[in-house]
Amino acid sequence: MTPTIKALAGALGLLACLVAAPAALGSDVSDIGYVDEAAIGRLPAFESAQKQFNDERQSLEQSFEAQMKAAKSSADQQRVQQDFQQRIARRQQALFGPLFARAQMAIASVAANRSLTVVVDKRIVLFGGLDITKDVVDLVSGPGAPVTPVNTPPPSDVGYIDQGALDQTPRIKAAQDRFIAYRQDEEKRLQAQLSQAKNDSQRRALLKRSYAELDQQQQQVLGPVIQETQNVISAVAKKRGLLLVVDQASRVYGGTDVTADVVSALK
Repeated sequence: MTPTIKALAGALGLLACLVAAPAALGSDVSDIGYVDEAAIGRLPAFESAQKQFNDERQSLEQSFEAQMKAAKSSADQQRVQQDFQQRIARRQQALFGPLFARAQMAIASVAANRSLTVVVDKRIVLFGGLDITKDVVDLVSGPGAPVTPVNTPPPSDVGYIDQGALDQTPRIKAAQDRFIAYRQDEEKRLQAQLSQAKNDSQRRALLKRSYAELDQQQQQVLGPVIQETQNVISAVAKKRGLLLVVDQASRVYGGTDVTADVVSALK
């Protein structure tokens, strides 16, 4: 994903986070919790796993480079690349999978004990909510396995959306593709112009103009899609009686999945 398309995803994600927020201002949000996932990632077990993974990855990369040099055809190179990616993925799963599962179980256990219907990442919380980070950290770091909640999360007034699914809807994908094509053409034009520039002042002027044109094109091509998406999310949230809707990446536990409703309305 290019930086600009990442920015679009971020913009859509921000809109999703803010949808129906005014209604939440006068509502009881005592059943909404948040956790600092970065703090969990700094726990000794996670840092140890990260160090082990980095060491193993370095060794795998050295082996990969040697095999790529020895490859006799593009088919051999492709096979080597696929094997490398699969081995990396397997080691990630082996090292981090049990840790993530333990953390998720701890979050679910604390949420159930605190009667929370949804838990989100601390990064998106500006005000309100219940911080359960310490309780979760204590459970993850403590002996034994966290107690599995007996019941599933109760219905929540907080919805969430899978941004990846939205990106595949026809209008959003078409807008992204149009902007990517424009950006690639603009980069080629810019490189040609920069090669002809006689001094740093001319190069700075060319860069400034190019950035301004890219920003204008982004607003023209992606702006309407962002606005339409915001309107659809807002309508779905109101129909489902939700206080707010967040991006799935920020949802840690519970919540109401409204992805299918939004995708259907966008098609």
